Amino acid sequence: MYTKEMLVSKITEKCLKPDDGNFIDLWVLTRINHWDHEIETTVCLTDKYLMLISFNFINEDCTSKRVLLQSIKTIRVGNLIQPNCQRNYGGVQIIWGELEETKWIDRWNPISQDVPMVILHHHPCFYSPDSLSDKDMYNCDLAISAISKSLSKYDIQVEYANIHLNSHINFFTIIYNQSNLGFCKDRNGISF
Repeated sequence: MYTKEMLVSKITEKCLKPDDGNFIDLWVLTRINHWDHEIETTVCLTDKYLMLISFNFINEDCTSKRVLLQSIKTIRVGNLIQPNCQRNYGGVQIIWGELEETKWIDRWNPISQDVPMVILHHHPCFYSPDSLSDKDMYNCDLAISAISKSLSKYDIQVEYANIHLNSHINFFTIIYNQSNLGFCKDRNGISF
């Protein structure tokens, strides 16, 4: 199990570049993509970028998407709402482009990384009854607070409204999310 200190060290070594700016903080959260797939995401905040990092905690591979803080247009905090149902928790939606201008092929491709927004909420470890030493790194509320503070210098205000998930529940999404396929685990010698 990684401590926050160990994770900061690995992310700094493997993902951060000198021109990314000064490191501010890091969280391990759940990202909901445009197809309602829940994916474990390490969120790293620097004074220039919001970085969305897929970090494999087993073999220490990482891929990242850098979002320039000054390109963020909207930060929305609220309850997560789906057609015909409501989740029992909230989250944050961060938008850095025009969603209406997203290409049709990107909206309908479940693995597309070109949709200019992210939805984040607490990691399952946040709800663990066990006393974790670094439980704060799984807390989406702390990430929202730090990101909002960093965006205030660009005059970006937090909106408080429901966050609508566009994807309808389908069989593949249910299996994907219930099996935790978006979370890094050792699955009998195979990790993903």
